[in-house]
Order: sequence, then structure tokens, then C-alpha cells
Amino acid sequence: MGAPILPTGIEPEDVDASQFYVEANSLRALDDPVVEQAALLAQLASEVWTVNCGGLLVARQLATHHPEVLRPHLPSVIPALRKHMDALRSSLCKTALLCASDFFVAFGDELFKHLEDGTPSVLHVLLHKAALAKPFLMDEASRTLGVMIAKLDVDTLVEHFLLKRVGSKNDKVRATVAECLRVATDRRAIRTVMDENDDSSLSCIHTCRAELLKAAAVFVNDRQPGARENARVLLQTLKRSFREFENDHDGDDENTGGNLNDTATATTLAEKDPWTKHVEKTLGKSDGGKICKLC
Repeated sequence: MGAPILPTGIEPEDVDASQFYVEANSLRALDDPVVEQAALLAQLASEVWTVNCGGLLVARQLATHHPEVLRPHLPSVIPALRKHMDALRSSLCKTALLCASDFFVAFGDELFKHLEDGTPSVLHVLLHKAALAKPFLMDEASRTLGVMIAKLDVDTLVEHFLLKRVGSKNDKVRATVAECLRVATDRRAIRTVMDENDDSSLSCIHTCRAELLKAAAVFVNDRQPGARENARVLLQTLKRSFREFENDHDGDDENTGGNLNDTATATTLAEKDPWTKHVEKTLGKSDGGKICKLC
């Protein structure tokens, strides 16, 4: 056998990628943000990953200290950000996830219109990275999802985005969705308790209660332990919120579903508490009974 043929050419540069993982509270303001913004898209479009990372760092500085400069350019910047969040190079992907977190903090609900744009979308990438990537990226993606839930309107996020992901074909992604729904509803319930002026009847816990119950019923039988555990906690939150709402609205009993001719059935329903009746009405008597045993 002949000697092995070794690669020729310039050795790849050994890059310390940690230089791009700057903590948000350590980001510095830019001397000339307008000039930096003008060069940003070219940096994000570069074929050199270190240049991409440098551009993402600039984007983070703009979002944190100069959001008014970056805001008009979000429709052009976010597709590039989405691409790098889904990059195969872990260092570039992590830098992009850090950037996404800072964007959620800086722009909040303004980002709703960008969450599902593109293929794959920002939300798709976040859920899949948190569920399927290597631990190095899973932790960062999970943290970014937490920032998203904290900074965007929870009711809109649950009703129009997270509930639509319940039926994911990937069980690990479903577990991540279950966790997001649990965290989001917990946060909404806490906000309602803390703010006396918050109209709890308009929260997603009440306006989407049926859909959340159905989602929990799906997750509680999932083969992923994380999905099952988050479903149980979600059910407890829904039950507690339902009972608090019932106590605040005595006399406004829920219609249990029309006239009951069967006296025995009517008596049975009358003996059940409102939560049990609500669950059985939403899920059916068989599935509802199983769910009630869990909470």
C-alpha cells in the first residue's frame, strides 16, 4: 500500500468561538450604529462563518442599544437570522440563538409576524433545536424559547402558535411543545393573580381552555415522559384556574349540554363538580373520566 495522501492547502484557522458568546448584559453600544447597520446584511450573507458570527454580534448590539436603527430592517435581517439558527455549524447556530433571544427582548410582540415566516420558520427551528439537537444547542434553544414566552404576549402565543404545534409527528418535539404550553399557561395564571385589573376571562387559559384540555389529553398518553409530566402540570393549572374563575362568577353556571330527559343521568351530572362536568363535556365521558383521575 502506498503512503496516504494528505490534504494540501492552507490549514483552517483555529477560531475561539467563545468570543461570539457575549452575555447580553455585556453587549456594548456601537459608536456609529447607522454605519454598522449598513454593513450588516453583507456580513450575514458572507460565506465565511466567522464573518456571520461577527454580523450576528453586531445585530445583537443594535437590538440591545439601537433598536430604532435595526427595526426598519427586520424583514431583511430575520431571514438571515433564521438561516443561521438552522446552521450545521454549532458555533454559528448558538450565536444565532443568542441573537434571537436579544431580538425577543428588544422587539417583543413585533416579532409575531416573523415567527412562522419562511421554511423552516423561526418557531420550527427553535422547537426542533430544543428537542433534537446536541446538548450544546438544546440548552440554548430551550433558553431562547423561555425568553420568547416571557417577552411575547402569552395569549397570542398559545392560541395562534403553540396550540398549532400539538400534533407534531416527532415525539420529542411534542414534548417540547408540551413544556412550552405548560410554562406559558403557568406564566399567564401567575400574571392574572398578580394583576387585579387583569380580566382573567380573556386569558388563553379560559378562551382556549377546551383546546388546552384536548392538548393535555394528547400529551398525557405520549411516549415521552417529559410530555406526560408537563401535561399533568398543565391540567392542574387549568383545573385551578377553572375553579378560581367559577368562584368569582357564582351563579353563572356552565350549561352542561341541553335538556336531559334521563332523570338518572341528570342526577349523576348534578352530583359531579363543575370541573368534572366541564372535562367530560369537552373530552367525552370516557376520556374525561380518565383525565379527571389524573388531577
